[in-house]
Amino acid sequence: MRQNRSHERVRVALDVLGDLAVGLACRNERDTFGDLVGSAEQSEYPVHRWYSYKEAFSPRLPIEVVERTGTGTSGVVVDTFAGVATSALALQHRTDVKRVVGVEYSPFAHFAGRAKLCWPQVSSERLRVAARRLARFKLDPEAEPPALAAFANEEIFRPSVLVHLLSAREAITADRRLSDAERTILMLGLAAIIEDVSGASKDGRALRILRGRAKRKKALQPRKGAAIGEGVREVLLNQWLAMAEDLDQLSLFRGTAAKRKDRHLRGDARDLAGVDRRGLREPPLPDASAGLCVYSPPYLNCIDYTEVYKLELWLMGFVSDQRQFREVRLGTLRSHPSIRFPDRGYFDGLDHPAIEAVKLIEDLLDDELPKPGIGTMVRGYFEDMLRVLREQHRILEPGGHAVCVVANSTFSSRSWKDEDWAEHWRLPVLTDVILARMASLAGFEHVEIWEARDLQPRNVRSGVARESLVVARKSATDPPI
Repeated sequence: MRQNRSHERVRVALDVLGDLAVGLACRNERDTFGDLVGSAEQSEYPVHRWYSYKEAFSPRLPIEVVERTGTGTSGVVVDTFAGVATSALALQHRTDVKRVVGVEYSPFAHFAGRAKLCWPQVSSERLRVAARRLARFKLDPEAEPPALAAFANEEIFRPSVLVHLLSAREAITADRRLSDAERTILMLGLAAIIEDVSGASKDGRALRILRGRAKRKKALQPRKGAAIGEGVREVLLNQWLAMAEDLDQLSLFRGTAAKRKDRHLRGDARDLAGVDRRGLREPPLPDASAGLCVYSPPYLNCIDYTEVYKLELWLMGFVSDQRQFREVRLGTLRSHPSIRFPDRGYFDGLDHPAIEAVKLIEDLLDDELPKPGIGTMVRGYFEDMLRVLREQHRILEPGGHAVCVVANSTFSSRSWKDEDWAEHWRLPVLTDVILARMASLAGFEHVEIWEARDLQPRNVRSGVARESLVVARKSATDPPI
């Protein structure tokens, strides 16, 4: 009886989602964007490859979007989930882009993006000299490890490896011959090797202890003069030398890139007026100031990226205790149930079919799934994204575009039966459709979906979840807010 009721509730939810999709323009853009929405191409581009960040999109994606939508009269492009500054780096050579303003919440991703954007300020030869000098760092056996259990787990960090990492960090910090830009880039190189020299690997939604399993190496290797060995010194020196080779490759573009006024700011996409504006005289994102927003928020996939990148957060000093770690997690977009978020009430007083669909999904998942809080997470995610869309509508000039790269989600009920998982029901959540409808609620005039590719949902053997771009245009007749 209960299973029949569950199936009926899922059927009703599917009908409601189907009704939302009726009349929504949807274009097949798979040939163009299928290879661009993922991060695989990051490793092919100098500077972009300095830190492996699997949540990034291809550097070609913002270029293609600019070609399609333009940058308005302002020439300003904004990436409100800027990650490691992919959009700003990719658009540095564009004369039709006056400035890229990136906003990133994660303190580590913000640091990594800021470090990459320092590249025009550093010469390859100085970086090589500093790399070879610092690779001879003295070991400090008394160095204090971060107060995170992972650093005391010898399956993750052998004591000798941890001492090397801490000693390298202190050597970079203490070297007075380094400029600020050089120190920042060298620190990013250290962060880039942490996973390779550890006994853990980023695997989907968490860090996994390898226990003999192989993992793909992410640290860079120079084409010439590579150090021989797998120790921390050798891996770190090779990472730095490869970064110097990237600077050689980009030497002809250094002058142009150095003149740009791109910004990579720490802040929250739900409150762009509140970004950290230290060193800036004027608010970086006033009303009607941008021609294009292009970004990819966290997907509705239950992944807590604070957890995934915790080794970098702690080792690089962005958090030093569990209270700070919790504060960082509490500020993230509500795309995961790893923590109980406060109720923000962004839907209060609103009446719209997309909101009613989200509430229906919330009730279904919270009632029918054994893991608590999944439905509440879904509602929180779309509440946050409505706030994000409203902020983008505010900062866009009339006729400006917001382009959001996102993937649909799948939730299901399963049980273990006859040495295999048996699926009782499955609910595909059309995230792109809901966001498209919410874009209209946020004030955008014309909204459509550009299909990019299909993904295999986690723990689902058949079926696909679409990855796409939600493209929303602000009315050309809208006056400045």
